[in-house]
Amino acid sequence: MKKTVFLILLLIILSLVFSGMIFAQAKKGGALAATGASVWDYLKKQTYAKNWKMWPGTTPMYQGPEPHGAFLTTYVNDAALKSIGAKKGKFLDGAIIAQDNFSKDKKLKFISVMYKVKGYNAKDGDWFWAQYKPDGRIEAEGKVDECIKCHVAQKGNDYVYTSKLK
Repeated sequence: MKKTVFLILLLIILSLVFSGMIFAQAKKGGALAATGASVWDYLKKQTYAKNWKMWPGTTPMYQGPEPHGAFLTTYVNDAALKSIGAKKGKFLDGAIIAQDNFSKDKKLKFISVMYKVKGYNAKDGDWFWAQYKPDGRIEAEGKVDECIKCHVAQKGNDYVYTSKLK
């Protein structure tokens, strides 16, 4: 009988602890993991190209520089849009920039993503970088040297080229 009561109490305590962890995560907003797979799943669930706003002042298929592509369409989530509008020079944590990169014949080559993650990489603006094939296959993810080496030239503009943040 004592073992049964002990096991029941243990299960109740573990249930409360687990429930508290779930509640705390939900209250935090359930931060998106800085992994290529998590970010891609999030973009798909959000149907970013349909539901997110384009970067203010840009149009679909604007001319872009290499290595991104001949034409670009740049989408931003709400945190990124607020950051752009605030003109404070920095993106909010959780900001995501998703850029469709097209070839000269206007075929989607890949999707480039910048995701601002507090504490991820303070040395280089806390950006998580990813590049995907149109089918979601990950070409690059994480602290991508090629991305950082290019975008560091815009360190004073929080590593972005699309427009000034101040």
